[in-house]
Amino acid sequence: MLNGFGKWQLRIALFALISLGMAAVSSIFQWWPASLMLISAAIGSLVILQIIGVRLVNRRTSAIQKSLSGLDTRLLENSRSIKKLPTSANPKTKTVTGILKTGPAEEMARRISEMPGAIETFTLQSASTSIRDAFAYAASSNELNFKELIRLLAVESIGLTTSKGLKSLNHKHMLALARILANQQACEGDVENAVRIFSFVEKTHGANSLGKTDRFIFVEALSASGNLRAVREHIKSFRIAHNFPVHAALLSLNSINQVDGVAQGGRWIETLDAFFVSAGLLGIRLSDGDGSLLDRLETVSSDGVANDSTKISVLVPTYNGSAYVKTAINSLVSQTWRNLEIIIIDDCSDPEHVDFLREVSRIDQRIKLVLSDKNQGPYCARNRGLELATGDFITVHDDDDWSHAQKLQIQVEHLLQNPSIPANLSNHSRSTEDLEFLRINNNPQFTQPNFSSLMVRRSVIESLGPWDAIGRGADAEFRDRLVNWYGDALPIVGTHPMSFTRTRANSLTSGEMKRGYVDPSRRLYLAAYTRWHQHERDAGRIATNARKGRLPFAIASNLNASGTPRGSKFDVIYATDFRFPGGTSTLTLTELEAAAKEGLKVGVIQLDSPLNKPGTPMTERFFALLARSSVELLSLSDSVECDSVVIRHPSVVQYAENLSSNIVAKNVVLIVNNPPMLTGGSGMLFDLNDCISNVDTMFSCRTRVVAESAPTLRLCRPLVAAARLESAVWPGVVALDEAPDVSAPTGTPVVGRHTRDNPLKWPSRLDDFRSAYIGGEQFRTVVLGGNESLKSKFGEKNIAGPEYLPFGTVPVSDFLRGIDFWVYFHDDALTESFGMATAEAMAAGKVVIVPPYMQGTFGEGAVYANASEVPAVIASFVSSPHLYVEQAHRARRVIEERYSASSLISRLKNLTHADEKSENTYA
Repeated sequence: MLNGFGKWQLRIALFALISLGMAAVSSIFQWWPASLMLISAAIGSLVILQIIGVRLVNRRTSAIQKSLSGLDTRLLENSRSIKKLPTSANPKTKTVTGILKTGPAEEMARRISEMPGAIETFTLQSASTSIRDAFAYAASSNELNFKELIRLLAVESIGLTTSKGLKSLNHKHMLALARILANQQACEGDVENAVRIFSFVEKTHGANSLGKTDRFIFVEALSASGNLRAVREHIKSFRIAHNFPVHAALLSLNSINQVDGVAQGGRWIETLDAFFVSAGLLGIRLSDGDGSLLDRLETVSSDGVANDSTKISVLVPTYNGSAYVKTAINSLVSQTWRNLEIIIIDDCSDPEHVDFLREVSRIDQRIKLVLSDKNQGPYCARNRGLELATGDFITVHDDDDWSHAQKLQIQVEHLLQNPSIPANLSNHSRSTEDLEFLRINNNPQFTQPNFSSLMVRRSVIESLGPWDAIGRGADAEFRDRLVNWYGDALPIVGTHPMSFTRTRANSLTSGEMKRGYVDPSRRLYLAAYTRWHQHERDAGRIATNARKGRLPFAIASNLNASGTPRGSKFDVIYATDFRFPGGTSTLTLTELEAAAKEGLKVGVIQLDSPLNKPGTPMTERFFALLARSSVELLSLSDSVECDSVVIRHPSVVQYAENLSSNIVAKNVVLIVNNPPMLTGGSGMLFDLNDCISNVDTMFSCRTRVVAESAPTLRLCRPLVAAARLESAVWPGVVALDEAPDVSAPTGTPVVGRHTRDNPLKWPSRLDDFRSAYIGGEQFRTVVLGGNESLKSKFGEKNIAGPEYLPFGTVPVSDFLRGIDFWVYFHDDALTESFGMATAEAMAAGKVVIVPPYMQGTFGEGAVYANASEVPAVIASFVSSPHLYVEQAHRARRVIEERYSASSLISRLKNLTHADEKSENTYA
């Protein structure tokens, strides 16, 4: 009963009890004065005890509050369900019912629930930390932001609340957040918080709730946080040693390294030696000397394999690499396959490095040194070495890596035993110079295929051609070119890492590839060459690289061998996500084509939007645009100047708070070509104030916000400072062909529309859909695309009547020629910012029928009605052919006057000279 009392509390309590006992005895003998005195003493003791207890409670509560930095009382409550946290007894923390929580984080939380993998990929690719709130909301049913969630878990971890009440947290979204923290490591405490989340999920949902990737990253994070005991326990409990013995061994080596370090004869080198020997490979030891641990690694000597008939040519491109190249060369001359030629190709290094290379080349008579008088990048250097190579097999070795002595032997013997296989690779592990194993990509294992280890038959290279003569990334292209032609994936020989790849701050891939992040320039290169590979394969041609020095596709300027753009001054640079479907990309590409045709120097930059899935492809039109000489694919890292940067779709900069740019721009314009939110306040994809802040920082320039249309401008006004929002609009450009021949319909008129597949693109109510698109004998309807979402919205039986064509089966221009009326009605929740498809129908000379709110966009060029009025409107035009012709001509005229290429060029020129807001700035 007295458990938990302090020393003085215990003494006072005992005194009170004794006093009460003696008072009882006195009462029995009727010693009333003594009894009264003893009862008074007991009561006094209890009062003192109460006072002391209150003071102690207050002190402890104050200490807890101080240690938790003002922790919200609603987080201390530990209600039975996380959803009850906001309804604390504290009135300051109550959630007012009926008030909509709206914002990009809440909307992104909803999308995370629909496509969690895509948003996680975007998060790592964008390097955003602000998006963590969205994952926290997704995990807590929109109740807790990231800081609150982490604080709650911290409280749980120190025992001030139990995990029982937190089981309602969505463990899948929690795990995604843990992976993001562990991969990004962007903020202090990220690793510790990742461990805390993983531990919480493991405790509340069991170890089986963690997938393979979760387990690998969890153990890796435990190691990084120094909890080596937990590392050992989880390697065992997760059965990593049983299922992934190589990875388990490298994790154990890292743990030993943290405790003992690496020393000759120590536990680490003994473990590494046993690691290779157990696989039937030669052992490893450390040489004497003062170099880094990686540079002191060597394989236990062997007599080697003599083979006079099969020679391997090893290409070693290098640039100012004398600090490391000797390690690479020593590991090559020690190879057990003796019939080698080692070709060092210097890419115009500084004189002191060249002198060192000359010294290194004397180590072994099999070494050839080739000096270049111009720096052209590693792949040009490889190609020059390739011209001199005489081996039956060709491979590459990076100038700063260490390789096991049996690496080449294992690869070449595999190819000799399998003559139908064109090439193979071996594995590698990335390592610091202190021999800590790590990773730089999103693959959670330390041992991965080594692209530069590709060993190829000479005959294959003679067919495929050399590497792309660019600055970076050509390893992947050459491998994929080979696979595309031969049809099978290349085998990875062995399970153990045969090379340790040095990872340092100024290595080639530093900054371009991180855990989940790949430089957009590399991804666009991948998209371009994949498209070219398939094109050549479809044509029955081998994708050879014999192209007289020119690539058959455009690449980003920072991938050029020189690493610099062709030009340094641009008239306009457009930045957006060119994967957007439908009108967004059409508008952007049309503007770019118009600017290029006018002779402007144009740059384009790919900025990812979280609205597009990672695998969404670029359009053919985008690649065709890049083929123009006046258009250049740039990156934010390029040091160029431009008159204007035009950013389309604010979602591409909503989570760009950690992106920076070297571009110097006189003007930056953010085009709002998507309504900020849906009707009802939901669907907020971006916060314009966040976007402005991000762009201001990115370009060190005051960003101006311009709405695409009058309806969008109306929606933007209350959401952004008036000083940043232009009063004029930035309408889209419609490509105009020759004026169409307009004639009134004869016979049954044809209603048409085309759209991307989205439920919001169709009316909210079935009756409206039927009125607008099911005409019975009065008109027939043809729909190009978008019918799958229509089926899910109303049911297939309810939408019978119109003719549905899959999108892409008919060119849009041909489709428009075959209809008489363009009718477009959508969900009540949607507000169209512009309506590119509608504008194209007007340009084609069609009578367009749309909702009344679009009058501010299309003026007299369209007819405005409710869906129920469509049959009557069509009937009126059919009965009066001259009215139809007049309206069709008005539609074309509005497009020519408002949305032509000439209006865009005038807009761009005015932008450069507009120092202050004007009604006519963008007219």
